[in-house]
Amino acid sequence: MLNRLLLFIMAACLGTLFLKMELPIPYLLGGIFAAVACKVAGSSVTWPKNWREVALLVAGYGIGRNFTADTWDKMTHQTFGVLEATLIAVAVAVVIAWWTARHTSANLISCVMGIMPGGLTQMMLMSEDDPRADANVVVVMQTLRLVGVIVAVPFLVIHGLGAQVIQGGVTVAATGGMHWLIMLPLSFLGAFLATKFNVPTPRLLGPILATAAGSYFLGSLQPVPDLLMMAAQVSIGLYMGVMLEPKKLSATRELMPYIFCGIVLMIGVSVVVAWSLSARYGFSLITAFLAMAPGGIAEMCLAGMSMGEDVSIILTYQLVRLLFLNICVPLGINLYFKNKITG
Repeated sequence: MLNRLLLFIMAACLGTLFLKMELPIPYLLGGIFAAVACKVAGSSVTWPKNWREVALLVAGYGIGRNFTADTWDKMTHQTFGVLEATLIAVAVAVVIAWWTARHTSANLISCVMGIMPGGLTQMMLMSEDDPRADANVVVVMQTLRLVGVIVAVPFLVIHGLGAQVIQGGVTVAATGGMHWLIMLPLSFLGAFLATKFNVPTPRLLGPILATAAGSYFLGSLQPVPDLLMMAAQVSIGLYMGVMLEPKKLSATRELMPYIFCGIVLMIGVSVVVAWSLSARYGFSLITAFLAMAPGGIAEMCLAGMSMGEDVSIILTYQLVRLLFLNICVPLGINLYFKNKITG
């Protein structure tokens, strides 16, 4: 317990340093880097999954409260853009997977599962259940993709697109609206229902959807206190960092150039599509880029919150893509590889 407390304090200190450096999602990055640093140094560190899931309830509420009636109106007028962004992201991922499988010893099904943006949890579970897939390859590719995007996207947004981090916390002042403690019934009810209906990543999507519905029908909801959101980001980051195993990385080192080239290609395509979406629908290029970026829904929305961007737009695009990846892509993989032998 003491080791975990020290790890948390170390991550929080790193997060504060990153905040001073004006990096978005500073405390999530602090958690990732703290855990990775300990592992590289040879320390045996762990972070309980249930702590991460409690943190997801907080993050889910923080993200979902940005969904309003105005957001729904925007979404109905941008249906083509949302679908276009989703299909382009999936198509690019398939091309990268094919190229990686062609030039490495990893088979195609493992590469497809490993590179799909936003599908970390679902793809890892699928790889464990499918004997044709190499779970080690999928875990390494998905983790490096997500961590690489989370590190690269903030750098590009700050230094390439001119965004600025809002100093003073990851949320805005709590003025007006229903008290943030409504998070408790909304988040737990959302997580419970999402689990019952087998929704992917229920501890995150459940609270997001329940809070979004609450915001739509009940009116504005107050954000959680900065300290609580900071602790949630640190916990999520620590769990992600703990997932990176040095032994697994060395065992799949031949994949590294293709993974990082794939990340660069994904981000490059995201910039082009973001520019098109921004010009077409009128929101900022930074909002469009975070909406299109191949990271996780929580990470990109938290980055948008820290920079004062339109989180409702980011949430809409990332959520549609996440649902598509977790519902349609697994069906597509099973149909395509049904009678194929992958070597």
